[in-house]
Amino acid sequence: MKLRITTNLIVLIAIIHGWWFIALPLVIIGCWFFPYYIEIMIGGFIYDALFGTTSGTGLMAYSGIIISIVIFAGIIVIKQNIRK
Repeated sequence: MKLRITTNLIVLIAIIHGWWFIALPLVIIGCWFFPYYIEIMIGGFIYDALFGTTSGTGLMAYSGIIISIVIFAGIIVIKQNIRK
């Protein structure tokens, strides 16, 4: 439990500072090791709120949440196939 909270705090700090190269590997590792790591979607929403809200960008304004859902779904499928 402490490891999950620590990971969440590090990811939150990385997202706030715009360090996607730190946040992205951590959320992928978090999806792999923690069950139902939906914090990735919250992180994607925060990323979009901070950096993705410019007018006229269409779906690109929601790239953080879209990428987080794709990563979450992909890791779930891979985990189910590997852990059978």
